[in-house]
Amino acid sequence: MPVFHIDDQPVEFEPGEKILSAALRNGKKIPHYCYHPGMSIVATCRMCVVEIVDLGNGRPAPKLQTACSVDAADGMKVETMNKKVEEGRKLVNEFLLINHPLDCPICDQSGECTLQDYSFEYGSGKSEMDYSKRVYGWRNIGTFVSLERNRCIQCSRCDRFTREITGTNEFGMFNRGHELTVDTYTDRPMTNKFQGNMADICPVGAITEKEFRFKRRVWKLKKNRSICTGCSTGCNVTIEHDRNEVFRLKPHENQNVNKWWMCDEGRLSYRIMNERKTRINSPLGRVGQNLQDISWEEAYRAIAERIIEMAPKENEVIALTDTHASNEELFLLKKLLKDGFLSDNVFCPLPKWEQIESEFFINTLITTDKSPNRAGALALKIKGDAKNVGVKNLIDRKLKMAIILGCPFEKENDFHQKIKQTQLVIHIGAYHNCWSDIADVVLPGQNYSEKKGTFTNKLQQVQTTDIAVQALRRSRPEWQILAELGQALGYKFDFNNVNQVFGAMSEEIKAFSGLSFDQIGDKGIKLTKTFKDNGMKLVKETT
Repeated sequence: MPVFHIDDQPVEFEPGEKILSAALRNGKKIPHYCYHPGMSIVATCRMCVVEIVDLGNGRPAPKLQTACSVDAADGMKVETMNKKVEEGRKLVNEFLLINHPLDCPICDQSGECTLQDYSFEYGSGKSEMDYSKRVYGWRNIGTFVSLERNRCIQCSRCDRFTREITGTNEFGMFNRGHELTVDTYTDRPMTNKFQGNMADICPVGAITEKEFRFKRRVWKLKKNRSICTGCSTGCNVTIEHDRNEVFRLKPHENQNVNKWWMCDEGRLSYRIMNERKTRINSPLGRVGQNLQDISWEEAYRAIAERIIEMAPKENEVIALTDTHASNEELFLLKKLLKDGFLSDNVFCPLPKWEQIESEFFINTLITTDKSPNRAGALALKIKGDAKNVGVKNLIDRKLKMAIILGCPFEKENDFHQKIKQTQLVIHIGAYHNCWSDIADVVLPGQNYSEKKGTFTNKLQQVQTTDIAVQALRRSRPEWQILAELGQALGYKFDFNNVNQVFGAMSEEIKAFSGLSFDQIGDKGIKLTKTFKDNGMKLVKETT
């Protein structure tokens, strides 16, 4: 691989790669505003100026060059910290602050503003400008974001985003020189489903999320890497929270899944993490017509005694699960029925779903499959079909026991009525729903932001979630509940953590064979045996 030098330090680069791109990839810091690796290069901000003392042919560049637009060359020598470069950055920074209001105390971007950081690190601390700043009004430009044009530094990231990433061409730059501004065309608000990304890529506080405005200072937020469970794409995200309350989700770069982006609907899925009204706070047991608080030990003991009394046979036991459950939870649910009742009657809803076929990658992030682990259920060979024929045939028989994980088949009222007649109904989940209303025993689970686990997305990429916020004191992760339930029934379910469950799954399930939890890492790992999802339908993009 060819090499050039930045401040006398060797840096490897790919043929055709720009100086800035190679520098950032190798951990070298060069300040910049307009450059973004996912969009075209325009070199408008001029903040990334460097001095090229050797172009690779023994001759220097005649003046300062923008690192984002100049190709790296073998033998090239670049200086980023000399006096000439520092003076150039100070002038650029002063120019950008000509019309920028000094409203950091009331700006949502404060604390993660690159203009703020660069002004402190590279600015001169003074200005030669002594006239009034240009002033624009606040603009409601879309359903998800707001525009404060006074703060704009004309980096054009937002303009390029709607042209190159979403292809909607609904946002642009108007006028020239001192009057240059950004706005929507024909005075209409944006309607695309990816507006939050414009707030992410805006280097200042010009574009901000309405959902997050004035809620928390960003330096108070703690951040944990995870995935979005809003659909089967499984976008990598950062969960940002404070005092055990989640305030926002932001995309985390993963070139194999979502690159740098995520949809607005996925961002709003943070709300369920803060839901308290419908949370199941403790184990519940039915006494007469009412559910009452009981201890975990009482719940497991009552279930074990009831099962011994009923002695259910293979086709008298059923388990229903949704595909919001993790791979480990689905595996243990299936293992519990197989080891305990010699039954394979585990069902999940697997309706048909659509995937947009688009020339713009970002549009493919949204699917009609709003569950994060359909592919995991298919890999584990859990039963399901679009018309639920298998479930209907089984529940028409006289069942003795039903285990419900999550909220599957919530709109199938016939299922609820027939399962209600079962002698023992166990519901495991984090939230009250139609199944907890009819259950004999309710065991409180946890939201995915409160536990470790793995999910398999539509690309059959296995990805992990981690603990971001503290769970309710008397709740437990569903994989642990299933393991403890198996132990209470006398089966060998000696699992103390997710790693052990994943290890057992990789030994027993072909699609996961050879994989280990530690291999997954931040970027995920592909299933060792892939399959075709017959429920997926590609649809042409409509304008």
